[in-house]
Amino acid sequence: MKKLLAMVLAILMILSVVACGEKSAGDKGNDGKQTSQPTGETPKGGVEWPAIPGFFDPTYDYTQQKKFKVGYLVAATSFLYDEFDKAFADWAKRMNINYTGMWAPAAGSADEYLSGIQTLADQGYDGYLLDGDTNLYPRIAEMCDELGVEWISCMGQARDYGNQYMLGTKLMPGRLIRPHVGFDDNNFGVQMALKLDEWRAATYPDVPLDKVGFIVVSYSLSPQLHDRYLGAKRTWLELHPELGTYSPDPQNNPPNFYYADMSTATMGDQSAATGLVTQIMSNPKGVEIWLVAAAFDDYAMAAATAAENLGLTEKACAVTAGGSNLIAQWDAGIQNAWRYTFFTAQSIYAEPIIAGLWSMMTGQATAEDLWPDWCMVYDKGDIFEFTDEVDPVYGVPYVVADADGKPVVIEEHNYAQLRLPTYWLTYENYKEYLEWTDLYAYGPDSEGHYFYEPETDLNRFSARADVPDFYKQFPSLEH
Repeated sequence: MKKLLAMVLAILMILSVVACGEKSAGDKGNDGKQTSQPTGETPKGGVEWPAIPGFFDPTYDYTQQKKFKVGYLVAATSFLYDEFDKAFADWAKRMNINYTGMWAPAAGSADEYLSGIQTLADQGYDGYLLDGDTNLYPRIAEMCDELGVEWISCMGQARDYGNQYMLGTKLMPGRLIRPHVGFDDNNFGVQMALKLDEWRAATYPDVPLDKVGFIVVSYSLSPQLHDRYLGAKRTWLELHPELGTYSPDPQNNPPNFYYADMSTATMGDQSAATGLVTQIMSNPKGVEIWLVAAAFDDYAMAAATAAENLGLTEKACAVTAGGSNLIAQWDAGIQNAWRYTFFTAQSIYAEPIIAGLWSMMTGQATAEDLWPDWCMVYDKGDIFEFTDEVDPVYGVPYVVADADGKPVVIEEHNYAQLRLPTYWLTYENYKEYLEWTDLYAYGPDSEGHYFYEPETDLNRFSARADVPDFYKQFPSLEH
């Protein structure tokens, strides 16, 4: 039951990260400029390929290529999949793709899902957008290779999750078997801690640190959500080393730092989170202000409710990486202790996924050619040599190190992990960002999802993120 709930929460977490058909804007999360911006114009021409594989090119005539037939296969229906379906349909129109929509008759059945892959191939499909059980991806890779159908995973990474290994002291969830578009969950924790400390310094500069409480509301049984806790705690201690030394142990936290771990609750839902945060805030031990890093929307709403019930709204600040529900609150004129959200619009998320599939279907790129700058040197699908020794905690083997301290590679691959740009949204600026996403996705003369004051500056934000330095750095293999 706990494992199932962790999977559900991971989906909710991704849902909260992207726009869900509301309206909004944001502070710049990176300074990268868009190199190929959609303008709504697609002039005819003889250019062989779009400018950059895996991204939409507004100057390219997509009718030069075959009209590919593409479906979106999901294990079960949900609001999130519906929103992806809409975004894929929008981009498909601009890329001359025969997008047949979402296919979801599997009802969670692995056999039915795999059978659907065969059935759609028999119906002449050229490519799949996939959101199924992540444990099926090794078999899916085999099937699609046999069928000659290109594919790309959407939310979950396509990995060989059944074969985990240790890269030094770091547990790796299995080798990557396909390029992926997504987010860095540890960095979400980092950014939340930075934003909370910024609010503290600006709003209550005279409150000493020993009177500041920090709560992370997350779920330790979900690796993605737990990573947000780890990033937030490490960053809080880097900002304030006088509070102690960082430890990844959830039981070893600095003074007035609390892990509201929802895996300890019977149901890790919003109601339970409200209760746990209320309990923590009710025993302040001299705490005057509260900072709350919430793993996703439901937990941020829980923190705001707890603060309001205790009369602490002005003395609390909650943030999350997500925010579709915060946008809905702001549209309704509601402001409370949930003050900021780190956000990416659905249209920005969907673009490289379907554009990457198009590039593979046409032959412009292979799965190992997409977004080459985003290949992480130690996690790009390589098959490593392993030791006979296994980790005493996880029971999985270690990667063998060569004379230079780097992994011994038996078979090399180059699958990318493209990260998406995220922006801090506030009540004052959220409409600008959402209108910009409409300008980016639909062009200046088309109606998009939002109906605020139209944005005209295509360079105000960017649909490209910068590659972080750690992508090019090998971790230590010592253990």
